[in-house]
Amino acid sequence: MRSIRMLAPTLCLVFALTACADGGAPEPSGATAGTPAAADAAPSAIGSAPAGGSTPVSAKEVCAYLDGQLPTLRGIGSETGTMANLTVNLYSWYEKQGAVPTGRQIDDQTRQECPATRTEVLELAGMESFERL
Repeated sequence: MRSIRMLAPTLCLVFALTACADGGAPEPSGATAGTPAAADAAPSAIGSAPAGGSTPVSAKEVCAYLDGQLPTLRGIGSETGTMANLTVNLYSWYEKQGAVPTGRQIDDQTRQECPATRTEVLELAGMESFERL
């Protein structure tokens, strides 16, 4: 049973990463090279590499995101499902911000900024740390 609990979130992450890494995806409609829309779309193709002068996501932003996710996570009803949801959605959210931190960095930020939210999210997902993601 434990191996299934570990396998499900891992598979979800692999599928999400595969979908996000599709380099052959068409550009948004109306975007052509050299236009502002194309320039806006370019950083998403970079993935976890910060663009130019982008900075890591602040602890306040992470906590606001996690607070907003709590109702959804509470409604899932299983630790495995919650962990899978958190893995995919948190990674996707960070990727849109431009820099994907390590689990340890997320732990450090949330311990300082929103310990109660951090504790609830981790308990719902059956985890002790974001390093498991």
